[in-house]
Amino acid sequence: MSGQRMRDRAPGAAVMEQVVRLHAQAPPRSTVARALGRHPLSDDAQPWFAGALGEREVGASLSRLPQGWSAFHAVPVGSGDADVDHLVVGPGGVFVINTKHHRGAALTVYERSVLVNGVKQPYLRNSDLEASRIRGLLLRAGIEAPVEPVIVVVGAKELRMRQKPRRAAVLRSEGLVRWLSRRPGRLDAETVARAAALFDDPATWRPVAPTDDTLERFGAIEREVRSAHWVRLGWILAGALGAVAVALPFLPH
Repeated sequence: MSGQRMRDRAPGAAVMEQVVRLHAQAPPRSTVARALGRHPLSDDAQPWFAGALGEREVGASLSRLPQGWSAFHAVPVGSGDADVDHLVVGPGGVFVINTKHHRGAALTVYERSVLVNGVKQPYLRNSDLEASRIRGLLLRAGIEAPVEPVIVVVGAKELRMRQKPRRAAVLRSEGLVRWLSRRPGRLDAETVARAAALFDDPATWRPVAPTDDTLERFGAIEREVRSAHWVRLGWILAGALGAVAVALPFLPH
């Protein structure tokens, strides 16, 4: 990583890399498509784009954690392409945070499952597996610290807690920092510092390339998506105004 520490890795870095890669593989929009405001991302890339926005939003929230806490993002675990969205350590313990961006969706939480618009998702199981990986890492380093999985929901219309999950917390992104800050103290300052140093060391994790170019390219894609959105809104407004203009001569005077 060219000397880059893990705490310098941008939130959503791995997902942004996927967005950039898929966008580069897709054919460019035609002049007509641009004029009509067609979405610049392919159907395959759009879920990744939403995921990146969710991780960036949660990362921005975590930057407001009080002194004594450290947050690491897009942490590359294992030998494949898996990553932990956010890894947080502080007086309250170690928290493995998995971000789920579901704009406008309804989520229902049970003891053993999470449903998104009525469809069961493997979020609890996957979060528990991620936490197990971090527990093993800490044990091998001789660091005793509790590790808790957390699922953070971004943009949902509704989050109904039918039953509290046994092994993970599920909460909205807006309440994440407050929830973490209120965790009872479980680690002393020395243990927090040791865990943070372990997480911050690139040698602890699978090697990854610097993300400066990815950030620039993703920023350009984000501007393109925003521009297309405003073009579509312009066409909708123009259509509405046109409908009003057509209807005016027929309105009673």
